[in-house]
Amino acid sequence: MQMAYRLNQEQHVKLFITPELKQSLHILQLAGMDLAPYLQEQAIENPFIEIEWLSESFYSGSGVKNMKKSDFNPVEAYGTKTATRDTLENWMMNQFRMTSYSLEQFKAFSYLAGNLNEAGYLTVSLEEAAQELNLSRDVMEAALRTLQSFDPPGVGGRTLQECLTIQIERDPLAIEGTLEVVSGYLQDLSKGRTDKISKELNIEPLQVSRILTYIRTLNPRPGLAFVTDEEQNIIVDAHVHMNSNQFVIELNHRDHVKISVNKEYLHMVGGLNDIAVSRFYEEKIKEAHWLLRSLNQRNQTLLKVITAIVEEQAGFMNGTASGIRPMTLRNIAQKLDLHESTVSRAVKNKYIRTPRGIFELKFFFSIGIQTNGGEDISAQNIKYMIKEMIHGENKRKPLSDQDITNRLNEKGICLSRRTVAKYREEEHILCSSLRRQTDETLNYG
Repeated sequence: MQMAYRLNQEQHVKLFITPELKQSLHILQLAGMDLAPYLQEQAIENPFIEIEWLSESFYSGSGVKNMKKSDFNPVEAYGTKTATRDTLENWMMNQFRMTSYSLEQFKAFSYLAGNLNEAGYLTVSLEEAAQELNLSRDVMEAALRTLQSFDPPGVGGRTLQECLTIQIERDPLAIEGTLEVVSGYLQDLSKGRTDKISKELNIEPLQVSRILTYIRTLNPRPGLAFVTDEEQNIIVDAHVHMNSNQFVIELNHRDHVKISVNKEYLHMVGGLNDIAVSRFYEEKIKEAHWLLRSLNQRNQTLLKVITAIVEEQAGFMNGTASGIRPMTLRNIAQKLDLHESTVSRAVKNKYIRTPRGIFELKFFFSIGIQTNGGEDISAQNIKYMIKEMIHGENKRKPLSDQDITNRLNEKGICLSRRTVAKYREEEHILCSSLRRQTDETLNYG
């Protein structure tokens, strides 16, 4: 049988992300504190980009004021920042700098250290980090192992179980059998199933009791030691204030930089006879103009997103509502006719100053739960209520998840005990049996 060959023509639609679009997306998600260093890097690589530093308060204690690109001193700008209390990220980086590392390892470690929440938990997956940095999964896993080997013990955990496991593995005085209990029987322990643990692990009930006592001495939120109410060195991206009963939103340009295309160099290009050099300069000019357009687009998108958030959370902003309304990224994306990923990039690591104080934009996003009265309450507000209940509980007889569920039900918030347990775990709060403080616990060690 003879085979027949044919040439078929087909059309396919593919989406390509150009380098310019990729740069625009990257600039959109940069925080205010990260934007200036990025622009400085671009200016160093491109002679047509002119930067003027406009504020002496951009970096605390840096003394940077009206500086041109040629006058900029990175050591002076970044090296003299002082703080009365160290942050968790700085603490981790200081430990890392005491080791030998490559540029790739530094890049991976610093990214993970920057994605630790206030409790010390890692908030980004290794897959996401590897993709964002264009590094291998092996490199990110090695960086995480290094992070988890530093103080405070337990930092870098992705779950409560992993956080406790890190502390147990590093403690030479850990009670025998604790690791096995935390690894496979933490839920059983929280529900008082000590007989099951004793039988399946073949250990004495008294030993299970000792393990429980030891676990209560571990720290489920190791990063809280670095949380402070003192002023933080952040860049506020926008100011929100009231004027004639209307909200006025102003992007913060004072603490940013002024960027333009160097006109002197533009005139020089016109007189060049070398074609190769001329093409090189033309490409750099194009890159400079694209950077300006990307910055302008960033400001426009950021202003639109912040305006939409303020409109949705007007009650919280003006003080007529105690908590925030339920609101998701999709709500804002649909309202502005933007892609959800665009809104996500726009709110990432951005802060606004409001009449109620300074807030990170992601603070205003939370799913909604309907009360018996037909009103919606955000999951974030419910988590806050749970934390307040636990904060004020009797430490010798802490509230169970069912107790908290009953109290919420009395307020018209109908949740299952399982949902309450989920919210408690998301806040990295131990169950009642592990929160209980006894004389033995208080006198331990």
